[in-house]
Amino acid sequence: MSNDKFDGAKHAREQRSLKKRRAVEEAIESLKAANETITFMAVAKLAGVSRQYLYNNFKDALSSIRDDDRATKVKIDGISVPARTPDESRHVEALLRNKVAKLKKELASVRHENARLKNALEKERGKAEHYRQNWINSRS
Repeated sequence: MSNDKFDGAKHAREQRSLKKRRAVEEAIESLKAANETITFMAVAKLAGVSRQYLYNNFKDALSSIRDDDRATKVKIDGISVPARTPDESRHVEALLRNKVAKLKKELASVRHENARLKNALEKERGKAEHYRQNWINSRS
């Protein structure tokens, strides 16, 4: 009887393991189909397993897939760039937003300086015209 219990527990454990493996494989296929970057975190979340489970059982396979993905290039606006993970993309986006904000401030400063210089130029043109008129009047 105890052998039957042992066999039943072993069978249940094998079924759970098989179910997890299928969930991981389906998650990988789903991410590939959606053209998403395959990471341990993304697969674990989608498959409902821990990252440790993936590292213990799928490390080589996922590392290979991830390395292949990193070698691929993506065309964005006709420019070929390396594929990025979602975290890398968010990091790049944050850097670009900061750069855009900095450039907007710099542009506002340059526009302000340009307006000040145009105003100063108009004043100098007015003075020059005043002196020209005085010179013309003095010659006649």
